[in-house]
Amino acid sequence: MSLEFEYRQYLRKQERKQNRGKRGRDSERMKTYRAEWAFLGQVDNKEFKDIKEAQKVAKRIYKSKTWQKLWKQGIDKDVTRLFFSEIPIEMKQRNSGRGTAGFTNGNKVVLDTKVGLNMYTLLHELSHCLGNMHHGRSFRRTVLALVGTFMGAKEKKILKAEFKKAKLSYGQPRKPLDFEAWKASRERMLKLQGNV
Repeated sequence: MSLEFEYRQYLRKQERKQNRGKRGRDSERMKTYRAEWAFLGQVDNKEFKDIKEAQKVAKRIYKSKTWQKLWKQGIDKDVTRLFFSEIPIEMKQRNSGRGTAGFTNGNKVVLDTKVGLNMYTLLHELSHCLGNMHHGRSFRRTVLALVGTFMGAKEKKILKAEFKKAKLSYGQPRKPLDFEAWKASRERMLKLQGNV
């Protein structure tokens, strides 16, 4: 196996580790949900009286600088986001209060009118629409930005603490080592293992 091939394998593995859930199985989904449920038990989560109020709040979100900045970052990841700067908000056809409070396919958000008509559910689903159709690091970073702007700094701090408690990262991903640094690191490891 050539060094270049091993380095490319390292790059793929390193990228996967930085944003678990982005490809394949969403392995951090339940940990993220549990952290969010703990957060919701500590904050005042504004309830909307009907779907029209949720749509009105969404329109206010779309006009904000925070949304515009995050939306532009989403375009860098997925150019089709260009056509979805304003995501339609709809109500779930069967509102049982069971299953999901809301869901999205990236192009529209559907809220359950019994349990999903609240600010956090709306922000959670809109975070998915910004190019994060998973619950990995970039999703959590996006939802924190939206919570900080639309729910408040105190709420953002509480959500960060819950993510930290659940050992879920939310910062910028680590940059991979360049080829020379990786090669030096690899040689140190081989030397330690006695395989040189």
